[in-house]
Amino acid sequence: MPESTQEFPDIPNDSYRNKGTPLVHYTQSTNFYSPISDFCTEDNIPECILYLNQEAASLGFPAVQPDPDGGDGGLDMDVVSLLNSMYALLERHHRVLRALDQLETERLRSISDMQRQQLNQGRLKDQLELTKRENARLQERERQLQLNIKSLKKCLKNERDEVQKLQNIRTSSSMQYNHDMKRKEREYYKLKEHLNQLLIDKKDNKQAIEVLNCVGRPDGRRGQWKTRRTEARHEEEMYQTLLNDFDNRQRELMLENVELRKVLQQIKNEMIGILSPKKSNWREARQEHGGNQDLGSDEEVVCNAGRDGLEQSCEQAREELTNSIRQQWRKLKHHVENLDSQASLVQPRDSEVMAKEAHDREMEQLRQEIQQCKDFIHTQQQLLQQQLSSPCDEETASLLKDCYMLEEKERLKEEWNAFDEQRKNFTSERKNFTEAAIRLGREIM
Repeated sequence: MPESTQEFPDIPNDSYRNKGTPLVHYTQSTNFYSPISDFCTEDNIPECILYLNQEAASLGFPAVQPDPDGGDGGLDMDVVSLLNSMYALLERHHRVLRALDQLETERLRSISDMQRQQLNQGRLKDQLELTKRENARLQERERQLQLNIKSLKKCLKNERDEVQKLQNIRTSSSMQYNHDMKRKEREYYKLKEHLNQLLIDKKDNKQAIEVLNCVGRPDGRRGQWKTRRTEARHEEEMYQTLLNDFDNRQRELMLENVELRKVLQQIKNEMIGILSPKKSNWREARQEHGGNQDLGSDEEVVCNAGRDGLEQSCEQAREELTNSIRQQWRKLKHHVENLDSQASLVQPRDSEVMAKEAHDREMEQLRQEIQQCKDFIHTQQQLLQQQLSSPCDEETASLLKDCYMLEEKERLKEEWNAFDEQRKNFTSERKNFTEAAIRLGREIM
């Protein structure tokens, strides 16, 4: 019996030794059998049998020894029940090991799934960061475009101010030149009138003996002896003559200023009427008819003035000068109106050619912008497909898609509005430039 008890524990020890790593770990962790501490000895055999019977009964196995207290103290063990119990225990142990292997496999699988989810999360974070950088780049580009538009608007405003300043300078210089020319003409006519007056006074003088190398008096009388009385009278006459000359000069200047104001106001009104684009046809006809009558009357006046030029007074000379200026202005006005009518016939052709060229340029620019938009939309669709192909939930994918589409739509709308505004500004500037060129050509002619 002791030999059987010594051989019996060796069977599970060999089976455990021949098993794989999970079984060894399980036996080491549970300390199922340890050769150092012996469970049964020769002294405690009955106690061990009793303990095994109790444990077998608790596990539902038959007793190892049915009656441990009966007999003469010998060991009458039921070998069949003992072997069956050992076999059942081994089967149960194998089932436990298989369950442990399955749990280990599930744990490794869950760890692999978790790592894969972490990799997917990292990839999605990288894609989100790339999308944010792309969005920042597009915003920076939009900001630069806005700055360029502002700078171009500022340059355009400066050019407009410069053109307006040059036009004002040209207008003021032309007015100053006309005023100087009229003043010179008045001085010329005054000198001519004075010469005519001297010739008339010389004819009115009586015939007398001519004295050679004699300094004559202004009144044509002979000189008298110089005395204190005569010198005082001559000095008084000199002062009186100077005062009269100053008064006459002041009166002439006042009359000249009044005439200049009238002529300037008339020229201003006529220039406004000529350069106004909204005057009616019947007013033009009426002005042309009146202008022809005035031209005829002015020509008659000039002819009469040419015949009787030597007999005109100062007032008549001034009136002749004013009428001649008005006549020249009416001729200039008539010539400008003829040029205006000719330019109105030529302008539709030029404007049609310019409009066609501008339309071609705008169409080419629109084609380029449409191609850029198509490329950008294609790139966005590729990015969206890549994001949708990656494993993510449907809610996140739809949210990203809606965000990208809304952002792209807003950007295209802003670019279209900016382009439309630039086109309108370009059209208005082209129209203003054409009108200014026509006016400049009229003034030069």
